[in-house]
Amino acid sequence: MRERDESDKDQMLRSMEINSNPEDFDMSPSIMQKLRKIHQRNSRNHPVKRRRKVLIASLSALLVLSSMTVYASTHWIQIKNKEGKIILETRPHQSSSRSENYGNRLDEYKSELKKNLKPGESAIFYLKDEKMNEADQYNLLHYYYEPVVSSTYDDLTKEIQRLKAPMIHNLDGFVPDGYIFESGLVQATSEPAPNTPEYEVILKDLMDRAAESDDDQALFYKMVPPSKAASTVVKYHKGDRQLKIIAFVRTPGSPAQVLTDSAEKLSLKGTELILSSDPAQKYLNRRLTWLNRDETVLFTITDDPKEPLTNNEFVKIAEGIIRD
Repeated sequence: MRERDESDKDQMLRSMEINSNPEDFDMSPSIMQKLRKIHQRNSRNHPVKRRRKVLIASLSALLVLSSMTVYASTHWIQIKNKEGKIILETRPHQSSSRSENYGNRLDEYKSELKKNLKPGESAIFYLKDEKMNEADQYNLLHYYYEPVVSSTYDDLTKEIQRLKAPMIHNLDGFVPDGYIFESGLVQATSEPAPNTPEYEVILKDLMDRAAESDDDQALFYKMVPPSKAASTVVKYHKGDRQLKIIAFVRTPGSPAQVLTDSAEKLSLKGTELILSSDPAQKYLNRRLTWLNRDETVLFTITDDPKEPLTNNEFVKIAEGIIRD
């Protein structure tokens, strides 16, 4: 990556503020007092080396503060809106083999359905699979949309406008040097809510078809038009390194959650963000997460473990998204 001049560094540092609750920090006065005593004793014994000892004491203090920052970053983080309501929080990551198996099996069915859909087409499907239906008996219908993958920002903008998806601006100039736009897409949904008349009509039709089938077919689907956007995804790459930015559509209400065991809070232009690691990954991935001002879009930036981003680089990308 290219070297940045001092003015760029100063500007970046001013744009980023690390926030923590006072209770997250233990200033450890006893430790600091010990450092002073050691420094004073050594200064009396070796006055010629006083300047060097001052430097060592300062570095020691920085090391103590650094360790406190790491310790504080493991605490549970909550972000509140102006009304004091929690809108974003961290939660411990809890793996479940049952949920993972369900997700993997569902992905297999989606891959099978994908073969029958063109980009921009979507379908609602029912599975003649007792184990899958037992695992989620209150929602027996599933939805799949085959997205249109855009190779240019202009094409992506058209898809965003067509499906009224969250906007992710062109981030050229905000991503680290060497990263270039790879692709973008909009994920969409059209799944009717359970217990609605539309849902029950589609469910009955697909279940009847499944009951009449005598072969081993397990997947039954109905083509439907996409009705609303679910997310916008943008990818940048640098060789085999990749950055991913996602904007998820959400309904304000319950807090959005970041599953992690290690996180810290940052602030940018009045917006609070959570920088976390992803324990589900085999190698360390970090992710920057925040909500827009009206709490209707959840943004995430994920780096590549082969070339992790610095805090400043994460914030620089976020600057390109959070524009006045």
